[in-house]
Amino acid sequence: MNDTATLPTIDAAEAAAAADTPRAPLAGGSASLAPDAPEADAAEPGRVARTWGGMRQIIGWVVLGIAIVLLWPAQLGGLTGLTVVNGHSMEPTYVTDDLIVSMRQPHYHVGDIVSYEVPAGQNGAGGRVIHRIVSVQTVDGAMVYGTRGDNNPQADPWVIGDADVLGRAVLRLPGVGIALTPDGAPIVLAVALGAVVTLLLWGGDARSRSRSRDAADAS
Repeated sequence: MNDTATLPTIDAAEAAAAADTPRAPLAGGSASLAPDAPEADAAEPGRVARTWGGMRQIIGWVVLGIAIVLLWPAQLGGLTGLTVVNGHSMEPTYVTDDLIVSMRQPHYHVGDIVSYEVPAGQNGAGGRVIHRIVSVQTVDGAMVYGTRGDNNPQADPWVIGDADVLGRAVLRLPGVGIALTPDGAPIVLAVALGAVVTLLLWGGDARSRSRSRDAADAS
């Protein structure tokens, strides 16, 4: 008599139920954290965007503060002076309507082109002049400068000191002064720079908020 092995039959419903039953982790194993990883990854760009946005704001305010210090008009005690050339006394170095940027220095030397205001008590007091220093003397411990225009045969009649000098010429902008005045130029330049920095700050903050919203939607 031959013995025949028979395979146990498994009902289809039982097989489906077995497939849906969660399996216990292997001994010493741990449950997978894979389902939580996408959520953590989606939150990371939002944190980076907020951090970068904050840094950009800080940098922007620092730049704005430095700009205010550098561009504050020399007439008001600042470092920067802007002078519009009007006349022929400095030709060919400077011509009418050139805009000259000057920076205040502790002291000045022969050969420096300086912008200054004629001191009180002298002829033409309060007038703005931009000429070259041709002599330097020390009088009672103070520096005294003599000036002359490059196109003038004689030295200027005024005696000026450090307090009268608005700054040494450092930059020439040909023809730019035609649309500016000596009093209005510092304000125009400061406002323009302030507007640029404000736009940078606003734009960086808006982009940071947009990235944060995108990251929140993705999570």
